Amino acid sequence: MLYDVNVVGAGPAGSTAARLLAQRGASVLLLDRARFPRDKPCGGGVTLRAASCLDIDLSPVVERTITGARFSLRLGPTFHRRCEEPLTYMTQRSRLDAFLVEAAAAAGAAFQDGEPVRAVETDGHGVTVRTDRGSYASPAIIGADGANGVTGRATGTLPRVEQAVALEGNVPCPHGVPEAWQDSMGLDVGGLAGGYGWVFPKGDHLNVGVGAWKYAAFTLRPKLAGLCRRYGFDPDGLENLRGHYLPVRVPGSTIARGPVALVGDAAGLVDPLFGEGIQMAFLSGRLAARATLRLLAGDADDLSAYQRAVERGLQPELTVSRRLQELFQFAPPPYVAVMRRSERFWRSFCHLIRGELTYLDFLRMIGPLRLALNLFAAAAQRRRLSRLAGGR
Repeated sequence: MLYDVNVVGAGPAGSTAARLLAQRGASVLLLDRARFPRDKPCGGGVTLRAASCLDIDLSPVVERTITGARFSLRLGPTFHRRCEEPLTYMTQRSRLDAFLVEAAAAAGAAFQDGEPVRAVETDGHGVTVRTDRGSYASPAIIGADGANGVTGRATGTLPRVEQAVALEGNVPCPHGVPEAWQDSMGLDVGGLAGGYGWVFPKGDHLNVGVGAWKYAAFTLRPKLAGLCRRYGFDPDGLENLRGHYLPVRVPGSTIARGPVALVGDAAGLVDPLFGEGIQMAFLSGRLAARATLRLLAGDADDLSAYQRAVERGLQPELTVSRRLQELFQFAPPPYVAVMRRSERFWRSFCHLIRGELTYLDFLRMIGPLRLALNLFAAAAQRRRLSRLAGGR
C-alpha cells in the first residue's frame, strides 16, 4: 500500500507527527509493534513546559497535578517546597500514548498496532516498510521507535548518544495515595552518577525510580531499595519493576538522511538535567511533520531541514541542560542548600519546570557568569570521564 508518510512508533513523538501531518491532509500510516493500550517504562511526569508544547488538552489523562516537591540529598533529611501554580502533571504512559494515538486517528491517520516493523528499505523513490502483514511504501518515513529502533538501524541514521539507564517500580496504594503525596513529588539528588531518585504519585499508586549513567547501572537496584526504605516503602513489594534506556544525543549527530527523520528517543532528544523526553518528543514530532510537509509539497528534496531545525531550535537548550547537569553533579550539596534557602532560586526552578523560563534564558540571566559555568561544566565532565576511564 502507498501512503504519503509512514510513522514507525506510536509514542508521543510519533503520534504528534502523525496527527499534525494528517491534519494537513497527508495520508499517514502509524505503526507500533505493541498492542494498545500498552504500558511503557517511564516516570509518567509531564511538565507544564512539555504540556505547553502541545496543541491539545491533556486533562483527560492527568491523574495528579503536582504543586510541591520533597527534596533530599543522598537519602538525608527532606525539605518541602511548594509552588503557587502547577509544576507537573502525572499520568501513565499507557493512558497518555493511547490518548495521543486516538487524537492522531481522529485527524485521519491510519493506526495499526501489534505490527512490528521487520525491515525499512530506501531507494530513489522513497521508503518501503515491511512487516509480517505487508509492505507499505511512502515518499518519507519518520522513525519514532525509540533508542536503537529499527528505523535508525536500517537506514544508517542512528545518532551517537550517551546512554543513561533507569529502574522503576510501583508502590500499590490500595487505600488511596497517602496525603503527603497527593500533590507532591519526591526528588533525591546527589547519590546517583548523573541522575536522581524520584517518587511520583499517580491515581492509585506511587511510581518510585532511580536513574544514572549507563556505567553506573549496577548501582540502580541497591539505590532503588535504599530510596524505598528512606520513604517507608517495602522494596520487595514493588510491582511492575522494569528498566529502560535514556539516550542523550551527542550534538551534531545525524538524525535525518534523505527521506528519513528520527524523532524523540529515537533521535536521542532527552533533557540531560531532568532525564525527561516528553517535551522533546512533542517538539521534534512537530518539526519533523513540518519538514515532511515541505517534501510532500515539492519544496524540498529531503528531510535535511528537520535536522537543521533541531540544531537551531532544540539542541542549544539541550546543550545548556547538559552543562547544568555536569555542574550540578560535580557538587550537589551547595545547590540543594540554595534550593532550600533561596526563594529566588526556587522561583527560577519553578519557572523552568513550568516553561516560563528556558535554559537559554537562564544563561542570559547569569550574564558574565556564563564563562564560569562553561569552565566548571568542562571540569566536571573531565572528572566524570576520568572516573569512567579508571573504572570507578
